[in-house]
Amino acid sequence: MLTGTQILWIVLAIILITIIIFPLMFCIRKIQPGRAGIKTGFGGLHVAFDWMIRLPFLQNYHIVDISVKKLEITRKGKDGLVCRDNIRADITVAFYIRVDATSESVKKVAQMLTPERVSDINQLRELFEAKFSEALKTAGKQMEFHELFTERLRFRDEIQTTIGKDLDGFLLQDVAIDYLEQTPLDQH
Repeated sequence: MLTGTQILWIVLAIILITIIIFPLMFCIRKIQPGRAGIKTGFGGLHVAFDWMIRLPFLQNYHIVDISVKKLEITRKGKDGLVCRDNIRADITVAFYIRVDATSESVKKVAQMLTPERVSDINQLRELFEAKFSEALKTAGKQMEFHELFTERLRFRDEIQTTIGKDLDGFLLQDVAIDYLEQTPLDQH
């Protein structure tokens, strides 16, 4: 049989554990796949991909979307893609980009765009459209019009080579031609 003192110690232990564990449950943040968690404030800037402990009032917590985004670039009419054989093409190319799943890349992207704006396709368009469009023109000038139809992998590789690896923490996952037609003669 338990004495009154033992029962009191057990009750106090349960209360103490509850006082410690219950608030700690609100400090643990689970991070979903395709996302990264960033906490700032007390202790500096930290990035996690599965879970993290955040101290309320001392640290801010943000989610950064690191999933793949589709950014389309369209060149039509007089702004169409000029091929090596001087045929102008109407083209739409889809660029699939994402934030590289490393702490350094997530920090770089979050500081450059803020965590909320990383998933905003308009912000990404503003950031990458000129570079992707230039790569599209450069790769298009390397190939004849009929080769764009028959050698799409080579075209993709040319674009990826032109863009390179330096995308400020982002990765170019893939490139695909969504639409390709010769520009009508009256629009040259």
